[in-house]
Amino acid sequence: MKLPSVLILLTLGVAAGGFSISAHASGIDPSTKDKVPPIAYVQGMIWKRLDLADFTLNGSVHSTKNSTHYPLQLLTKGHELVYKFQNQPLQIRVQLNPGVFTVEKRTSDSGKWTAISQTEMAQPILGTDITYGDLGLDFVNWDNIEPLGTDSIKTLDSYVFDAIPGSQDHSPFAKVRFWVSSRYWAFLRIDGLNAKDQTTKRVEVQDVMQIGKYSVFKEMKVSHMDPQRNDIAQSTTFIDVSDGKEGSGLTAGN
Repeated sequence: MKLPSVLILLTLGVAAGGFSISAHASGIDPSTKDKVPPIAYVQGMIWKRLDLADFTLNGSVHSTKNSTHYPLQLLTKGHELVYKFQNQPLQIRVQLNPGVFTVEKRTSDSGKWTAISQTEMAQPILGTDITYGDLGLDFVNWDNIEPLGTDSIKTLDSYVFDAIPGSQDHSPFAKVRFWVSSRYWAFLRIDGLNAKDQTTKRVEVQDVMQIGKYSVFKEMKVSHMDPQRNDIAQSTTFIDVSDGKEGSGLTAGN
């Protein structure tokens, strides 16, 4: 069964079966830390769930920073996603290879894919709250990942971890905190934290919908958070999906 995963950032899965979302979150329980599976097991389960259905999703990206809507087509197949902005010379490919996640871009279907450099990773995409680094999910491959305990978020029980970057991980965050469904092994929330343990970035799925036998995300939001005011966003970018169909047209090397 393929379940939705938040990629964040933004690696967005397509799922068979039911999946419900609500805004409820209860809080991390550190006394349950011993109930959290070893991170190597969790990483393996996440990797299996990132085997995405062969699908095309249509929607748009828009931000509270401005009134512009960017039509988007998202193609998924296996461990590959391609974000095609319909009225902009920009396509982004994310490849989720074991232990190494890569992000590339090109200007058109006939263009050549080029790797996103480390300096480009922190750049916003089309002036939104989403950066190229947000799409890479690289934190799940970091060497230093610590369990925090269990939580209930989006009405689903979850395991919570802190991923601490090493000197070669080039992260803008002091740590990345992430919630993984203990049932579906999908990301439910991803927070980027500063050195004071304050949330400065948040990615979460807001709603899902059914397309045939598949559950897909209907709305996802990526927010720059006010570190001085808990759970208050300074700006938010929404990725909305209007419809979709099976089949992406993705083939090796395209």
